[in-house]
Amino acid sequence: MHSKHKVEEHIQWKLNSGNCSFWWDDWLGIGPLAQYSTVSNRLNNTKVAEFWMEGQWNLNMLIQQAPHNYLANILATELHIQHDIPDQACWKLNSDGNFTCSSAWNEIREKRTKTAFNNFCWHKSIPFKASFLLWRTLRGKIPTNEKLISFGIERANCFCCCNRTGLDTIEHIFNNGHFATCVWKSFAAAAGVNTDHSSISQLIMQWCASKYGGKHSNISRVKYAIYKDIYKLMTTTFHQIKWPTTWRELFQLGERCIHNIKVTCVKWIKPPDQWVKINTDGSALINPGRIGAGGIIRNQDGEMILAFATPLGEGSNNLAELRAAVFGMSWLIHLGYKNVILEVDSQLLVDWITLKAKPPWSINTQLQQLQRLINQTNNFRSKHTLREANNVADSLSKQSHKITCPQIYCNNQQLPREARAYYQLDMLGMASFRRRKIKRIKEPP
Repeated sequence: MHSKHKVEEHIQWKLNSGNCSFWWDDWLGIGPLAQYSTVSNRLNNTKVAEFWMEGQWNLNMLIQQAPHNYLANILATELHIQHDIPDQACWKLNSDGNFTCSSAWNEIREKRTKTAFNNFCWHKSIPFKASFLLWRTLRGKIPTNEKLISFGIERANCFCCCNRTGLDTIEHIFNNGHFATCVWKSFAAAAGVNTDHSSISQLIMQWCASKYGGKHSNISRVKYAIYKDIYKLMTTTFHQIKWPTTWRELFQLGERCIHNIKVTCVKWIKPPDQWVKINTDGSALINPGRIGAGGIIRNQDGEMILAFATPLGEGSNNLAELRAAVFGMSWLIHLGYKNVILEVDSQLLVDWITLKAKPPWSINTQLQQLQRLINQTNNFRSKHTLREANNVADSLSKQSHKITCPQIYCNNQQLPREARAYYQLDMLGMASFRRRKIKRIKEPP
């Protein structure tokens, strides 16, 4: 129970019937309103629904009782009242709103500072036994003579990998001993890693692919085992390349290999007769952070009907994409168009609209608003396009970060210079080229 208050901070209530507590449940996303008020009636269990009147917020009641600093936040909360559905508790740490013990534990546990080396050590491509051995080595958890003596255990002489006997340390066994030095130098030289005067942790930070066998062995066998594993990994992953059989040549060839580049020709396509097409895009300077939206509505001839750029406050890039579509569709419905193609460069947004994916609980309200706008059309299609075919909307969404209020453009001469240039290229049917690296690599010439 000592973690109860830490966990409650991450529970937010989604309003349906309004049966959660107005004062003590976090339905606004800023914590319980009781902590922002000193009035005596906050001690009661008033329901949120008691502040509603005819499907809207009761402004007079809010002015009398609610904290004045948060009136704007409350009034900005859209109501989608469903009297037969109780309010839903959403777990803010998961995008689907469902509680999981793992996310709760990850939040309340005491964490140490993350390091890049630990991320490397526990990489999914490294066998667990190798990661575990490395972790034990760097934290001094190996039962060397030095450690055994500290526990009062009589030391034992080691002959397996050292050319001397005596009190062996982790540094001696894995770094500066004769056996370890020979193995390190054999592989590190080709990779340009200097092994002189380095601790084991410094060496591993420079060298990211070492794995030792568990057998009593000599230097040659250990070196061969390391090379064999690397060679097997390269030939399995990149089987189209003929890899050399020596370590130095293999390393040099790997340095010269390059990624294949996939080039795709894309261009904006005009809508069919009697249809209009709206292209929208959202922009986030950082994710999450300041967000904005841009879009353009065009007719069957590709001519501009209306365009917009608007700042949206704070949020995530997915929220920006969704609100850009809502803003554009609102204008489109206001102008009276009924046959609509919504084209965006976010496949995720298309999947949400077509119900192929479940959206995060935090943006359900905006998605419902978009669905209501879609329902006001006679014919509707949502399509995904590549960013290179959405250049006008992309440019306008970036323009939104330079303005403080919504900008509406009624003809192409009013568009910002960059957006106007992209619009003219679209009118000419000019194609763009999308260059993308693919995982497949090719052998250098």
